[in-house]
Amino acid sequence: MKVKILQKCFTGVGGNLYKGEEHDIPDRTAQKLIARGYAEAASAPKPKASKPKASKKTTRSVGLSKSDVELNTPEDDS
Repeated sequence: MKVKILQKCFTGVGGNLYKGEEHDIPDRTAQKLIARGYAEAASAPKPKASKPKASKKTTRSVGLSKSDVELNTPEDDS
């Protein structure tokens, strides 16, 4: 049975199993890991979500004539 490991554990069949790995192990061992919360049955890969849209550009200005905030630059020191 194919399982996805939820937290690090040890089995006599596969040795150390680490979080996030998928292993094909005997059914009885897999059922024990699932019952004890160390693994979950592996399913088909989930479809990827579409990329989120880029955030809108703002019209906020800093240090320009339209802004109340003054921006100090190194050239202003001289």
